[in-house]
Amino acid sequence: MSDEPLSYYPNPHTPDTIRRLVEAALATDGITAPREALAAAFAYAAEPAERLITTERGRERIHPARLRFVRVGGEAALELSLRLFGCAGSTWERNERNDTCWASPADPASTTAKWMLPPIEVWYGSDGKPTTALSLTMQSIDRVVEVMGRASDLLAEGDGHRGYDLTNDLLLNGQEDPCLMVAQVYRTPEGDFWAWPTVKGNNRTKSRHQILETDQATLLTAPDTTAALQLWTAERNAELKRAASDDDLARLALQVAVVEARLVVGCTKPELLYQTVQAGNRRDHIHANLGFTANNQDRAIGRRVLEEYRAAGIIDDTVFGVLAGDLPVTRLPECPPNAGICEQRDLRCMLLLAQFFPVAGDSRRRPLIRKAMAEPHGELLNSQHTTERLRAYSALCSVSWPEAWNPRVDDKTVPVANARIGVALSGKSAVELLAVADKDDDAFDELIRYRAPQWLAAFNLADADRGSMGAQANRGTDGSPGPSTRVRRSIPDVLAAMNARRTQAVGLLREMAAAMEEGRIPQRVNAFGVLSEAGDADQAWFDDAFPKGTGLRLPKPPHTAHASAPTVGGHVQQPLFRTAPPPSDRELADRKKASVRWLLDQIETHTKDLVKRVDDARSRAAAAGMSPAWEANESERLNVQAGNIIEILKHAVEGTRPPTEGHRR
Repeated sequence: MSDEPLSYYPNPHTPDTIRRLVEAALATDGITAPREALAAAFAYAAEPAERLITTERGRERIHPARLRFVRVGGEAALELSLRLFGCAGSTWERNERNDTCWASPADPASTTAKWMLPPIEVWYGSDGKPTTALSLTMQSIDRVVEVMGRASDLLAEGDGHRGYDLTNDLLLNGQEDPCLMVAQVYRTPEGDFWAWPTVKGNNRTKSRHQILETDQATLLTAPDTTAALQLWTAERNAELKRAASDDDLARLALQVAVVEARLVVGCTKPELLYQTVQAGNRRDHIHANLGFTANNQDRAIGRRVLEEYRAAGIIDDTVFGVLAGDLPVTRLPECPPNAGICEQRDLRCMLLLAQFFPVAGDSRRRPLIRKAMAEPHGELLNSQHTTERLRAYSALCSVSWPEAWNPRVDDKTVPVANARIGVALSGKSAVELLAVADKDDDAFDELIRYRAPQWLAAFNLADADRGSMGAQANRGTDGSPGPSTRVRRSIPDVLAAMNARRTQAVGLLREMAAAMEEGRIPQRVNAFGVLSEAGDADQAWFDDAFPKGTGLRLPKPPHTAHASAPTVGGHVQQPLFRTAPPPSDRELADRKKASVRWLLDQIETHTKDLVKRVDDARSRAAAAGMSPAWEANESERLNVQAGNIIEILKHAVEGTRPPTEGHRR
């Protein structure tokens, strides 16, 4: 399909020729794109109709040489290759590299977000059957123009570390690789507007519009595309006549005056069209060499795993849509009708965790995720594999939040040994765990290990240690006279510090859950887990409340083998949650003894805090001229209370001594 270099812009096809091409396409087996979409595409065709059409049994059809079936995302799609004007196509607002810049329907709090893309659906024809076209319902055409402009701007921000200038390269060498486009209609009160976004080749499309000085939104909303193109080609040809040399920009632009494109005009399962075309765009970002952000790349990797599960029939389209971030969590059958924001987010995240660490015996998921993550066949899961899974999981979890966090926050939350056998959860939601976390050791451990890192990152109370002194930033706490230096610390250290101060940690977790529901910043809690009047919780406060290097290491998750997993059709299925077997009496005794040690550590920590606060109060009182610092009756009451606590502690720990010889007999 190579052509001689152009010396001028060809004339656009007439409306009659466009109708002829549309009828030929509709008469071709496998082409299921709607008439309106085909007309919008053929308006930009820049080669003779005779080269696209063949006559069979007296009826015109698209030439078979222009069509090919390709396998994408587990489904087959039919592509039509043809040459289009360089101003054809628009930038794809759902480009994987810009995923973090748009709010997701999977975020329960996204209804008020400014930049949320509406759910994408397949377009149904007049016969009620799905077609090879996508549909978006927008509040106005102005909003469509706004979204298209933002999509184009985001491409420039996320271009990565490209080693050359793409626009100059296109000016000098033209476009060598064809773009892949899919039909999409924007439904607005002003009418339906048909576009062909570029699902692969967004940067080339953006650069072509820049070179050719065209505006994709203007072309989209033109009342007569053919007339607009005729005017545009006439203006461009006039510029060519005025060009003084071959280096003139008008002549260089001829390199992209006409380009080859591939249009998705058929799909074996049109209802899965979006997942099918997006799979190719996603794959380009999994091992991208342009330095895209970790979040976008890790999300692409995570969705690749989900694609494998969907193609194998392990998860259905609804579960895939929710976990990929394309559908609201309320679409899950497991979601309670009255679930709040915290519970919805938690349900989705724990479902994702189960997908990335399937339990032993799940013979369907385990080989598929190893294939999708490109883990060596036959090699035991190691720390690198576990880390990569955790980062893909964490990046996908942040889709349910307004802002993406560093996916490294979940590093080491799942030990390698547990990654190999799969993650076992209690089956309780975060709301249920929070209700008993101050008394139930297992509930507290599950919250700290699998919820706390993400919640802290979402509210900017902790983040992954970036491994350099440059990672430190000056942050001042409310009421502080000057800035304080951010503490360099790892997430495991953060979790250990929270484990050492359980009462305050539970209070903070409950406050963060409440803040999610109310859409606000969490407030500070004191050592007794009660809200204080000091103000908003921030990172400097957190580092002071849970000091670095003062924590207790988290207990290891139980190594539970799940040989009795339910089967469907002879295959082991991954449940929503999997409950560990009941502990033995010895395990219960060990847990209770551990809780005694933990309580004493807590009391010791609070005692040290008490000494410091007494000294601070005394010095402040002296500065204020207060003598004595405490009135006699208040001092007496404090001493009596402290004495009673000491006696209670002494009596309690007496029970840890071994029985005497007399008692043994």
